[in-house]
Amino acid sequence: MGGPPPVRQTEERAAYPRQVSTSSRSQHIRHSVRSCLVVPEEHRATAPAGTGRTLLRSPAVADVVVTAVALALSVWNSVKNPFLGPASPWGNLLLAAASALPLLVRRRVPEVALAVALVAKVLRFSPFVLPFTFYAEGAYRGPHSRRTVWVTAVVGLVVVLPWDAESWTHPRILLGSVLVNFVLTVLVPLLLGLYMGERRAVVAGLVERAERAEREQRLLAEAARAEERQRIAGEMHDVVSHQVSLIVVHANALATVAHDPKVTAEAAEIIQTAGRQALTELREMLGLLKSGPGPEPAATDGDDTAAPADAHNAAVDRIAALADSSRAAGLPVTLHSEGTPRPLAEQVERAAYRVVQEALTNVHKHAPGAATDIRVGYGPSTLNVGVTNGPAGRPADASPDGTGPLLPSGGHGLIGLAERVRLAGGDITSGPRAGGGFEVRATLPAPPRTTG
Repeated sequence: MGGPPPVRQTEERAAYPRQVSTSSRSQHIRHSVRSCLVVPEEHRATAPAGTGRTLLRSPAVADVVVTAVALALSVWNSVKNPFLGPASPWGNLLLAAASALPLLVRRRVPEVALAVALVAKVLRFSPFVLPFTFYAEGAYRGPHSRRTVWVTAVVGLVVVLPWDAESWTHPRILLGSVLVNFVLTVLVPLLLGLYMGERRAVVAGLVERAERAEREQRLLAEAARAEERQRIAGEMHDVVSHQVSLIVVHANALATVAHDPKVTAEAAEIIQTAGRQALTELREMLGLLKSGPGPEPAATDGDDTAAPADAHNAAVDRIAALADSSRAAGLPVTLHSEGTPRPLAEQVERAAYRVVQEALTNVHKHAPGAATDIRVGYGPSTLNVGVTNGPAGRPADASPDGTGPLLPSGGHGLIGLAERVRLAGGDITSGPRAGGGFEVRATLPAPPRTTG
């Protein structure tokens, strides 16, 4: 029967390519959005510099260019018509030039630029600024407040309508004035600005969504890496802790039997076997972590022979090997099997094996010499595994002279064991017994193993 491979190796190894590909898709979406659609002007300032096209995409440069165009048109109109306006020719020229300057702040306060342009339109010293300001109103205020935009459209209609009696008595003149002044000066720039503003908002939303998805995938990858590190640490603990504990126990015993060459040789042989066993299991586990799932390593404990491969007795035989190795270390262990053994799922057998292994390791550490009882019970739909031990004298984690700990304990074994049992779909309880000692009991689901 093969030994326990790392838990969920296949699923976790398959998780990384999916996460990398998903992150790549989010980056592709973000780059596609930015390349195929209009880049939001809020993002243009952060674009890489170095080309004239990039410079023109800067919001500040765009504002200066628009202001310069409106200023040139207003000055040209004032020069051609010096008496259009409330002041002298020079005064009208200065007013026409000044009416274009608020376009520099059209992004932040479009209503200010629009108000100046409406005054210029009413006083007739600059009609060319008005379309730019209505575009700015739709583009920069439209995505936030549609009501404000339509109020300004009504105000624009009132301003551009002719108010002389002659125009109102001639419907054709009135209709032509409305078409030229309102539609071309107000409505078209306003609708174009609304379209560009909504498009800019959609692009910004798509970019933000792609970046958020990329951040989420990065967090998922980090969580998967943390889970993988935790799993590897648990496997290292399960594989090495039991064998190293046996080595330390036997090495501790050598100090008291050094006068007996035969006992010393036996203890040295057990230490050698346990050390080889630990190295073999560690090497097999590292091989699985590097190459992925493969043939399961042989589950040997206490000697160099693999546990019997009979599927009907796999769990009992592997646990019996653990009991034999602990018995050889001087721990009085009894093993009882109840019910009819049957083949179980690999994850269930691994969990049962680790429950007994961790419990025996703790007995060696904290209660050496304590009578220990292992019970494996096959129920109709469950596998019950229990390890109980009585009280002991001097703990095994004390050195021979009693000056310090010999078997340090991190306190993580039972926590990792509970997680392993939970992943197998079972429950586990552990704690001190009323009459002294300690017990660990686990109940695991035991559906028959599927073959083929």
